[in-house]
Amino acid sequence: MEDLKKENEYLRDKVIELEFELKDSKFRELSYLDILNNLDTSLSQLFKEEVENQRFGIGGVVDYRDCLVNLKNNLDEYKRIYRINF
Repeated sequence: MEDLKKENEYLRDKVIELEFELKDSKFRELSYLDILNNLDTSLSQLFKEEVENQRFGIGGVVDYRDCLVNLKNNLDEYKRIYRINF
């Protein structure tokens, strides 16, 4: 009987531990999803502007190095805000 109580207590503790891990995993998943959505939106806008520049003969040149620097800065900011590493 005592063994069953110990096992029950252990399982309750394990459930609580897993619930916290699940919350943390969900937070990380939502953080990554937010990052990917923002990247997708930014890239779509960049490509749309490039197509419009070509369509209307505007001589705007896209500086892809500058875009990558900004991307790196944004990712660093996400890491800082959400306290995640990737």
